[in-house]
Amino acid sequence: MPIKRCMTENDVESALESQQQASARGYFLFFGSDDPETGESWCPDCVTADPLIRAVVTREDPEAVLHECPVGLRSAWKGVENHSYKVHPVWRLERIPTLILLEAGIERGRLVEADCADEAAIAAFVKAPTDG
Repeated sequence: MPIKRCMTENDVESALESQQQASARGYFLFFGSDDPETGESWCPDCVTADPLIRAVVTREDPEAVLHECPVGLRSAWKGVENHSYKVHPVWRLERIPTLILLEAGIERGRLVEADCADEAAIAAFVKAPTDG
């Protein structure tokens, strides 16, 4: 399974456009950016969820692309109601981590916060049939 890091909002938009034109499944994982002092995400839930999501998606849906999309530093996310990913018409993020499944550009589901750190929930989400 390819993992693509979308470092900028433009990268995320390009990945979304590509996904909307493809018939394949694709995942978008939104998480807190790495803290320059620690080298880990400032979001503890994201630190826990990331390796689980990578492992389960790689194992259960190896043909899909996992787009990793950092939302920025804590100060750019927490309490910022007009953050671009919070007001985006497709993403509409409320919390992180958030894992969104798109198929042919259509959202088929999402996992949010604690569900992203539950291996069984991730596996059920990835294995769930879609009606597309």
